Order: sequence, then C-alpha cells, then structure tokens
Amino acid sequence: MAKEIVLFVLFSVVHLLAIVTITKEDWMYLPSKIIPIFILIFGLFRFFPSLEKRGKLVAIGLVFSVFGDAFLAIPKEGFFVPGLGSFLIAQLLYAYAFTLDSKVKPILAIPFLIFGSSFFIALSPKLGELTIPVGFYISAICLMGWRAAARNSITKPFYLGLLGALVFILSDSIIAYSMFLNRGMDRSIASLGIMITYYLAQVLIYSATKSEELDVQAVKNT
Repeated sequence: MAKEIVLFVLFSVVHLLAIVTITKEDWMYLPSKIIPIFILIFGLFRFFPSLEKRGKLVAIGLVFSVFGDAFLAIPKEGFFVPGLGSFLIAQLLYAYAFTLDSKVKPILAIPFLIFGSSFFIALSPKLGELTIPVGFYISAICLMGWRAAARNSITKPFYLGLLGALVFILSDSIIAYSMFLNRGMDRSIASLGIMITYYLAQVLIYSATKSEELDVQAVKNT
C-alpha cells in the first residue's frame, strides 16, 4: 500500500475521532478535516508536470475540495454557499476528467437523472433561497456519476472511479438529508456518515487516477 494511502487513513481516523470529541470551534477541527485531502493532493502534485490531463484535473479538483472542506468547517453562518461552490467546481473537474475517454452513452444518464430529479423535488420545499445553488450542485454530482459510468475502459481504475463517484453522491446526499429533510438527526452521527463516505470517495477517485497514471508512465518507459 502506498505511503500516502496509509497516512490518509491514519489522519482520516484522527478527524473522525475529532468529530465525536471536539466541536467546530476548537482550533484542531479544521486542520484535522483537511489534512487527509492535502495528503492526496501531495500524492498527485509531486508529479504534476508529468501527469496526464486527467490526473491534473483530479489534482485541481482535490484543491477545490480543500476549499470546500474549509468553508464548511467554519462555525459561522454564510459559508455554506462558498463551500457548495467550491465542491461544485471540484465535481465539474472530476466529471471532465471522467469524460476524457468516454462516449455519451445517454442511457447511462437515466438512473442519475431519476435520482437527481427525485431528490431535488424532495428537498425543494425546504431549500428556500438555496434552491438554485443546491439544484446546480445536484446536477453536478449526477453529471459526475454519469460520466464515471460512461467511461470506455472497463478496468480496475474504471471500477475504482465509478465507486468513488457513487460514494461521493451518497456523502452529499447525507449532507442534504441531515440539513434539510431531517434536521433533528444527531449531528455527530450525520457528520461521521458524511466524512466516512467523503473520505472513501476521494481516496477511490485518487486511487483510480494514480493507477492510470502509473499505467501510462509504464507504457511510456517501455
């Protein structure tokens, strides 16, 4: 197992422990949340000049994910939309990365369209002024999932990337469910569910990308 994955897992556990032992107001909360993603960023950016286009897109998507994490960890009102916007850019970058070797395959969009439409309809009475931002974000995560499913290469990286995309959708769905549909949900349980699935999604997308980059480099060196 790569060293960065081991470090990622260890620091992810640290943040999961932070969720149940400290609050967002504690100075350790934000660093503990973003360090795991910084580890993945370093794992790609140290090879940035030699990365293929997909690798660069995923690396930049991870950077925007850190911004999203930071905004959402700030214990004040008014930072949800900037956090949502940062993750929206990350999702679009991931979707573009998945699109590089995929066909349109519109039939594969149907499950994501059904899910996204149904979830938005369920959320819309509770969204108020967030209706448009959340609508755009749901569209982005469904687009990312569709593009991950439509890739041409049915290999290990394909399955890792697709699973990462699906788990990312799950993580964001837990956020929306706990914020808008079940506001009485225990915050620690909700946060644990969100962060476990979020970290898993990011490391799966990272692993898919890293695996493809290693394959490309091996071909170039032969």
